[in-house]
Amino acid sequence: MCAESCKMATTLVLTPDISHDKTSRFQLVSWFNHLLKTNFKDVREMGSGACHCQMLDWVIRGSVDMTKVKFDAKGEDEYKHNFSLLQEAFSKRGITKTIPVTSLGNGDLKSNIKILKWFKAFYTANVKDCKEYDPVKARDGQDISPVVASEPSSGVELESDKEEKGTNISKKHPFTENWKNMFYWAEKSTLGEQYTYCSTCARNLKTFSKGHFELQRHMDTNTHNKRGRISKSLSLQSQPSEPLPCSDAAIRFIHRHCYNGSAKGEQVSIHFARRKLGLQYPKDITSVCQHTPYCVYIYGGETVGKDDTVSVVLVGFFDVEASRLCIRFLDALESENGAKDQTAVAVGQTLKKFGLPADNLVAVYLDGNGAASEQICSQLKELNPNMAVFGGLYSISDAACQAGVKQLSNQAQELTVDMYAHYSSSSKKNDNLKALFGSVTVDFPSSYINARCLNFCLLVTKMLEIWTDLVSYFSSCDKNDDKAKLISSRLQDPKVRATFMFLEQALKPLHNFQMHLQTPEGVARADLLLILEEASNLLSTYTSYFLRPQAAARFLKEHDAQILKNKIFHLSSPELSLGGKAIEDFLNESESVEALPPFTEEVLSFYIALTGCIAEKLPLNDGLLRSIAQLLNPQSRQKVTGTAVGELGTKLGLCSSPEEVKQLTSEFLQYQLAEEGEENHSAEVSLEKHWAGVLRDSKQTVFRRLVLTLLALPCPPLDAQHVFNQAFENGDAAQISDGEALAGSESEATSDSPTKKYSKEVNGRSIGVKQCEVRLTKISKLKKKCADTPGENGIFKEGASRGSFGWESSLRQKPQARAVFQAGASTRSKPVGLDKDSKNGLESQDEVPQESSPSSKSTPRSQRKHVYQDGKGFLAGELVWGKVKGFSWWPGLVTSWKTKSAPPGMRRVEWFGDGMFSEIYTEGLLAFNTFTKCFCKNSFACLPLYKEAIYHIIELAGERCGKSFAVAEGDKQKELKLMLDWASEGFLPSGPDGFLPPDSASHAETSDSTQSDYQPPAKRKYVFKNKANAVAITYSRELITEKLKEQGITIEDLCLSCGSSDIEVSHPLFEGALCQKCKGNFTETLYRYDEDGYQSYCTVCCAGLEVILCGIASCCRCFCKDCLEILVGPGTFDKLKDVDPWSCFMCKPSQCEGNLKLRPDWSVKVQDFFANNSAMEFEPHRVYPSIPADQRRPIRVLSLFDGIATGYLVLKDLGVKMERYVAAEICEDSIAVGMIKHKGKIEYVNDVRTITRKHLAEWGPFDLLIGGSPCNDLSMVNPLRKGLFEGTGRLFFEFYRILAMLKPKEGDDRPFFWLFENVVFMSAHDKADICRFLECNPILVDAVKVSPAHRARYFWGNLPGMNRPLATSLDDKVSLQDCLELGRTAKFDKVRTITTKSNSIRQGKHGPLPVSMNGREDYLWCTEMEQIFGFPKHYTDVNNMGRMQRQKVLGRSWSVPVIRHLFAPLKDYFECE
Repeated sequence: MCAESCKMATTLVLTPDISHDKTSRFQLVSWFNHLLKTNFKDVREMGSGACHCQMLDWVIRGSVDMTKVKFDAKGEDEYKHNFSLLQEAFSKRGITKTIPVTSLGNGDLKSNIKILKWFKAFYTANVKDCKEYDPVKARDGQDISPVVASEPSSGVELESDKEEKGTNISKKHPFTENWKNMFYWAEKSTLGEQYTYCSTCARNLKTFSKGHFELQRHMDTNTHNKRGRISKSLSLQSQPSEPLPCSDAAIRFIHRHCYNGSAKGEQVSIHFARRKLGLQYPKDITSVCQHTPYCVYIYGGETVGKDDTVSVVLVGFFDVEASRLCIRFLDALESENGAKDQTAVAVGQTLKKFGLPADNLVAVYLDGNGAASEQICSQLKELNPNMAVFGGLYSISDAACQAGVKQLSNQAQELTVDMYAHYSSSSKKNDNLKALFGSVTVDFPSSYINARCLNFCLLVTKMLEIWTDLVSYFSSCDKNDDKAKLISSRLQDPKVRATFMFLEQALKPLHNFQMHLQTPEGVARADLLLILEEASNLLSTYTSYFLRPQAAARFLKEHDAQILKNKIFHLSSPELSLGGKAIEDFLNESESVEALPPFTEEVLSFYIALTGCIAEKLPLNDGLLRSIAQLLNPQSRQKVTGTAVGELGTKLGLCSSPEEVKQLTSEFLQYQLAEEGEENHSAEVSLEKHWAGVLRDSKQTVFRRLVLTLLALPCPPLDAQHVFNQAFENGDAAQISDGEALAGSESEATSDSPTKKYSKEVNGRSIGVKQCEVRLTKISKLKKKCADTPGENGIFKEGASRGSFGWESSLRQKPQARAVFQAGASTRSKPVGLDKDSKNGLESQDEVPQESSPSSKSTPRSQRKHVYQDGKGFLAGELVWGKVKGFSWWPGLVTSWKTKSAPPGMRRVEWFGDGMFSEIYTEGLLAFNTFTKCFCKNSFACLPLYKEAIYHIIELAGERCGKSFAVAEGDKQKELKLMLDWASEGFLPSGPDGFLPPDSASHAETSDSTQSDYQPPAKRKYVFKNKANAVAITYSRELITEKLKEQGITIEDLCLSCGSSDIEVSHPLFEGALCQKCKGNFTETLYRYDEDGYQSYCTVCCAGLEVILCGIASCCRCFCKDCLEILVGPGTFDKLKDVDPWSCFMCKPSQCEGNLKLRPDWSVKVQDFFANNSAMEFEPHRVYPSIPADQRRPIRVLSLFDGIATGYLVLKDLGVKMERYVAAEICEDSIAVGMIKHKGKIEYVNDVRTITRKHLAEWGPFDLLIGGSPCNDLSMVNPLRKGLFEGTGRLFFEFYRILAMLKPKEGDDRPFFWLFENVVFMSAHDKADICRFLECNPILVDAVKVSPAHRARYFWGNLPGMNRPLATSLDDKVSLQDCLELGRTAKFDKVRTITTKSNSIRQGKHGPLPVSMNGREDYLWCTEMEQIFGFPKHYTDVNNMGRMQRQKVLGRSWSVPVIRHLFAPLKDYFECE
């Protein structure tokens, strides 16, 4: 076979010479991928030996047994196995080639390149023509797994073993029983005499080299002391105590639903229940509910034994301190012989037994329906008549659907039941029937009417989709099958089909409401505001279908069922909503006009029953529900009137007299005034956090009580298991918190004196809890770097945060000197060590790595040096997931950048498990709270290093959250299980905010960082225009003059913007410097322009409230009053006001005076300041100095793939004069938009491929080349993409060809700029090739920061300042609501990327539409899409284009605010209007 298929030497194998091989590693990867049909991205991924075995099998057929090759090799042992096969084959053939197995498996770059070059040459020398060999078939269709990193061998090497390699051990210290007398916790280790087992920490210690000295050092570590205190606290908890006040049924319920252990017995159940409920149960619940509104949750029919069931009672209230709804278990009730009336009475008695006041009971949620629920409601109504029943609200869709369907003809129901019976009895399953009933697992006839609304709507929709197929199927059935005949006749009955068509339309409002009750994946709670808003619209929607407007309004007010039944108030038959005109047309076309009157009567009965059920189930009337939603929503609080709030307070029993109503109204109006102007901030934080912030600062008022009442209302998900988990998680938190309080002070844990108590305030009231001693130590001499010293486990103790609020004072004022105190003897922190040589508190260096804590050697730790301020989030100390090549998502810790400043968008991450570092883009990081998305079960099961990494990061997250896993009692596997459960359930009770680093707390409530969200105060430009005044910035720059008088201080040593001496860089325009904070502000705002074309803020400081403008044409500079008064001299501003026109200091440097001196080379310096320094292997672009204003000329532009002339529109808006704008475009609709909207000023040249060098010489010279080639063959979304070198992907080379012809020759100083754009989601190979041809790296810009839609795109180019942060201008519409027409409501603040596909408008493949109008979902209108992209209204309304045509031209366009951001620096080079 070899001789037949390959022309090669069969008797002689040629050994290659690679000394002259200059193949790069990228070419090697490409060559091997093409040959072996693989998809490797780097030569280091090919070191498993599988590729090498296949190459040898290709050259010498049968030399390697391919069935023995492990193509999915994962570790060093499997790599060695493959290479042993290779070496054996070499030996048999007499090939003498040394293979560095270890280096290849560990990913050594040089070794992998060298061996692959050898195999390439080996193949070339011996194989002349081989077309018969199929590499995929030869390896039986398997993929070759890449080598991801060096992995641990099967034998575990101890951390201390690594330290002792290569050293001479003079004395050995095997374990001895005498050590037990010195250390009570020391025991013999199962690992051998070289180790000692610590029973307190459940760890093996390496004591062979240092003996008892190592034990002494371990005893002094924080981890050992902490675990010892926790053990003592647990032993204290296990001592006999008072019996639990809850019932025996409650103890049995807790044991059955929560206990996973093997121990049995009554005492075990009691002890476990006490731990789950918390040490303060039920005193903590009683104390809170006595002063805080609460809700009662009752779940009936919960099993506790084989035949025993109980009703579980829980309470919920809003915890202001925790900023969340807190649910706690109260008791479980067991009625005798299932007597429902006894259960109802027992619920009331339970509330009294636990001391919960009925006055504070605001709502009850009952799981299920029936007589028992009604009796419980009646019983609780006697305690508090104003209580609201919320069980019906969340079952309203199912109940209303059931009530309405019962009123329709039985034929439709019987048809469905008969079809299911036929499907169940038929041996051969029809595909259409299987699609309908395949998921039904219960007795269908009994479940049909009681089905969930969602399931029923889905069934109706599916039936209508396949109705014709069903008719064909049943018509073709056996003629003797009477049931099939009956089904066929009913399917052909027009009235039956019309009934289903009606149901599909009529049930849509209920279906939409039910969809809002579903909790999206990864979201803790459903959107209560949206639920209440939609619920308030249900009645008005359905009454409008069949009632006259006046009657509908009356029913909404009175809820009188007689109004629904009175025919006088009904709409006439033509006006009655039958589900659309299609149904009426269908009946007419089917010649079934006689069926229309009875069908109309059934529809009317349907509406009456359904609407009456909705009115009965709503806990409050629709107006009050709408008021609740608007009041709780910070964005719509201005819509709520004082009258509505007063009515709400009366209905909920908070106000019993006109005086109290007046007081509530007054307090609400005060809240509205106090919160005015905070809408933007409120939008950035969650609903709970917003109100927690408001309530923390408020006194005990009626309005406060009203808000706490509304926040305590039950909200989905409300399934029993989820609520039970939340309730017992809260109990765990309380128990552990108290346990750690005991462990917080060593003296307290060992003291025999009774424990002291102190009062803790919850929701403004006191609760008795145990005292924790805190000792304060004054740090007298705190050096600068001490503020940046990392605390235990890498938790950073950074300086005071500078959030978006109070920024002015933190930036402009130097903080006063203050004494610093450090809390001591804490369980999760330690004193700042001032002594560098101090060893106290260090972890043991000789602990077994598998058992190490996050503070051991394998855990990330670093010392903070510089703060990331590029606005992309992921600050130092944050826990993250990172995408490392070849691995699944790996856990890590963001550390500070090792040099002075980090490149924008880059983070230094230390990986848990191996302690290695990576420098990675933020696009490759995810927050640790995405645990369920990123956690890989397969890696956890087979990679010990991954399992260790998961253990370390969750342990660190637990320490930050105050979460203890001490209940595992040292069992590592059990502790890991508890950790994974905690992480998978959302890190309750604190949530992801709990494990943020201490210094990042202030950043947690903003979007990305303070830098990205900071908006300088709106300014007022002198004479020409005014803007709304903002809070003035408080400067300390007045001290600049005084500082300059000090010896050795020059202006270059001070920040021109704030006067700080802690400088970062030189000011690019004037002599002086900028500090780190001001540098970020300067970078972000220097090229920000207003609608009038002038700079938004001062040229010197990029701030200022009052500015004076330059009067020279084409100059857009302005200077603020503070800079003129402080840097030039007092009175300068008033003097320059009278100069008209005034030439600024940039246009006329000779007038610079005082300390404001223009740099002679400022035009070069400013470009160096914004240089595209992202290059990793490319030289920076040429920097063009700015052109003086009087020498600037209009710009000449060549736009390839122009689209709808976004470039022209932006340049015109910026005020840049255009001498010529030549556009290459082939889409007729896009050309029509450009021609009509820009009045024929654009010159169109059709296909870009027809442009020649002669054309460019005739049209040019050009100053700007822009374009973005089609992305459909580059985007990874397209499964049929052809890549960069085929299909439309090749059009990129047209841009490259023309760019090469347009670039100025050497010696030509004429500024020439270019910009190329394409999609982000392209393959790494295509991106690398584009970078290689354009000789630069791209920047990533997502339009979501300056528009309501996500639109991430790569931009390559040499525009000045391309990599500066993207910031919104004052006229950008960044919220979807800002772009909508009147009467339309945005359901989302931001929408996904809008493409040429119509379904891209939906928020997900089958997700909802983004707009609500008249209670129904709706698509975005064309004018709204135009504004989302930044275009003027009706910009694409030309050429009689339809909606889809307009969406297509918009979907291919650029985002106007992004292009404006990139083009803004061009105003320094070309003439402006």
